[in-house]
Amino acid sequence: MIFIGMDVHSKTTTFCFCDPSLPEDCRYRWVTCQTTAEAFTALLAPLQGHCKVAFEVGTQAQWVAGVVRPLAAEVQVANPGRIPWLFRAGRKNDRLDAKKLAVLLHMDQLPKVHLPSSEVSAWRSLINYRRSLVQQRTACKTRVRAIVRSQGLRYPQRNLWTKIGLIWLKTQIAGEVSLLMVDSLLTELEAKQRQIAAVEVQLKRIASAHPGVDVLRTIPGIGPRTAEAVVAFADDIRRFSRSRQFASYFGLTPTEDSSAQVVRHGHISKRGPSVVRWVLAEAAHQVIRLSPEFKRFFDRVQQGQKARKKKAIVATARKLLMVMFGMLRDGTVFEAARVTQEAA
Repeated sequence: MIFIGMDVHSKTTTFCFCDPSLPEDCRYRWVTCQTTAEAFTALLAPLQGHCKVAFEVGTQAQWVAGVVRPLAAEVQVANPGRIPWLFRAGRKNDRLDAKKLAVLLHMDQLPKVHLPSSEVSAWRSLINYRRSLVQQRTACKTRVRAIVRSQGLRYPQRNLWTKIGLIWLKTQIAGEVSLLMVDSLLTELEAKQRQIAAVEVQLKRIASAHPGVDVLRTIPGIGPRTAEAVVAFADDIRRFSRSRQFASYFGLTPTEDSSAQVVRHGHISKRGPSVVRWVLAEAAHQVIRLSPEFKRFFDRVQQGQKARKKKAIVATARKLLMVMFGMLRDGTVFEAARVTQEAA
């Protein structure tokens, strides 16, 4: 069996072919080729599938895997952030990076990541794209509010972004420059809202093919955006053995720095997809308001201290994920009893 490490770049890719049956001085062979499907096929096809291939996750991972999988016995996608410290030496180049992947693959010590299907990958990209559009929309609103405050104005109603509120805004802003800025920002805001609406239509169509989204929406306060984000980034729920591993995947478990009898827990790790933590934190506020069981959990963590509110929100989001794991694993709708018990 030949173990191959690929250091993939936008224009060129360096292959390291490792044959453990050969002596040490001739065990490794390097080849650099163009990053194209034709070049990969030309190098791997002669091995007739008697090889295992590894490369690091990145923007090109999906199509590279699609080309390499039919030509290899096994393909592993590595997480570069978790490569063992032993292989992080002072020297770094493409040949060494490819060799590092080949050696770890041979030792079965490669830190792997889950590479979803192309359909799920596109779904995830659309969810992240919507998040960026929402953030841009929020930035527009913030800049408009800054102009309003700079002129000492205050809208008498609660929501400035209604038709009546926008009319008030255009009639109250003084100064040619400020009015030009507001008009430009409102035009941008309207464009962002149209883009978000178009993206959400597509997200709704995709989510309709995934029953897990409807299952998660039975939780009080969970909307389609939260449910689809969890289902899309979880992908195959069977790859998680327990609820704590599920929460750890999304970066909602605390870091640990313990030694001997001293146990130290820090902030959450924030590993994994940040968009899921973002929607869960927003959803936690609604869940607390609509579910008495989650409200009691939130109050128990907060302990009546205002300074612990953020910590309690994060804990509620983590608890929410653990409940979601049990629901997706069992295919069952929400039951209040799940909140009071540990989702195994």
